[in-house]
Amino acid sequence: MDKRPHRRRLAALPALCLALLAAMAQPQARAADAVMDAVEGLWAYRSLVTGDGQSLPLTGVILFKDGTFLQQSIFNGEPFAEQSAMAHAGPYGPGGAGLRMTSDPTLSLDPTGELPLTAIGALEHDISVRRDGDTLAIRFGGGTSTLQTFRRLGDAADATIYPLAAGALAFANGHFILVSGNAESAVTGYGTYRRDGEALSLTVIRWAESDGAEVRNYRDVTLATTFDGKTLTLPGGKRLSVVSGEGARP
Repeated sequence: MDKRPHRRRLAALPALCLALLAAMAQPQARAADAVMDAVEGLWAYRSLVTGDGQSLPLTGVILFKDGTFLQQSIFNGEPFAEQSAMAHAGPYGPGGAGLRMTSDPTLSLDPTGELPLTAIGALEHDISVRRDGDTLAIRFGGGTSTLQTFRRLGDAADATIYPLAAGALAFANGHFILVSGNAESAVTGYGTYRRDGEALSLTVIRWAESDGAEVRNYRDVTLATTFDGKTLTLPGGKRLSVVSGEGARP
């Protein structure tokens, strides 16, 4: 019996298996690209609804850019000084129900709480994503828990993100987002900015900071800061240093 045809078939099996695996991977790769494209950009909050159906109105933004996100918000209500804030920054990528996000730092600022400042550290999230034009919906718990919706402020093509020792500073579409903090202190905020050399004027939409003992909320104020691409110096002299990477000046 001539065994050569059988041997040829056996020799072809590895190539056939590789081709099959490549064909199977293509839809997964397309789905991964689609979810990354869907979230990319600068987004403003429209709503936040908890898993048990409670609506928590808030004002804030989230930026998705090349695998890094920043989020900052303060809940709506009066007196404004007593409203809680949250801020997160970290990596994201395709996976799970659509997107996997790891927030580090994970900051919660509560002016009236027993713990005014909470820094959880790294926290992983499994997110489902739905994009419809200029609206975005992300749902936590693999698509079963808290629902957050957003309206698009702009793309992230011009976004620059500077990593900080405990957070990040970003500029995108004429906006800034600052997330910096740990269990001892935190500075978070977002708004628009104007730059003249190293002078950086921040027009705050929402800002929350804490020294660990108390929380101070600000809105509709302008802060005179400086930023040379390496160090952000805030009013009062607090300095936040870029720790790695180098982005173009905004």
